[in-house]
Amino acid sequence: MRSLFLETALIILFTLAVYLFEPTASEMLAYYHNGIAEGQIWRLFTATFCHTNFNHLLMNIAGLIITLGLFIDLYKTMKIFPIILFSSLFIGLCLFFFERQVIWYVGLSGVLHALFSYGVAQDIARKDPWGYLLGAGFAIKIIYEQIFGAMQSTIELIAAEVLINAHLYGALAGCCFYIVKFISQKKCYISDK
Repeated sequence: MRSLFLETALIILFTLAVYLFEPTASEMLAYYHNGIAEGQIWRLFTATFCHTNFNHLLMNIAGLIITLGLFIDLYKTMKIFPIILFSSLFIGLCLFFFERQVIWYVGLSGVLHALFSYGVAQDIARKDPWGYLLGAGFAIKIIYEQIFGAMQSTIELIAAEVLINAHLYGALAGCCFYIVKFISQKKCYISDK
């Protein structure tokens, strides 16, 4: 549990520190398609920690705390940095290869979707009814965004368009992380026999 608090605190502090140096921080760290194409690979990871404004920052920090709280039994037993790094890279690469029209992106919300979908996958694997309920609600949210887009109030609050496909890619990243971890644990279990 101590590790979860420490990692969460470090993520929040780093995100706050990045925000203190805006707009310079976003110029150096945000997802810029052209910058990545020129070899600025770090932007695939660091865009996660940049935000459009203070409302955006607070929403994402609250989302991080709520998501980790919903799945506290899971996340207190594992390190969250690996899934955050994996999902940041996964989202960034999906944007780079499949969303070439997206030239700029910032925010933690895609990673929050990865953390949520990973938690749901774990709950469903354990046949926890809560996981099925959360999973159904989460699927409805993703589908709703894909059909109708983001809520106007959110767009106004963060003073930017919501990149709903980052949420979709984040959800897929969490599922992929679960699958990779599941397969690697199975291999370890088989090799131990």
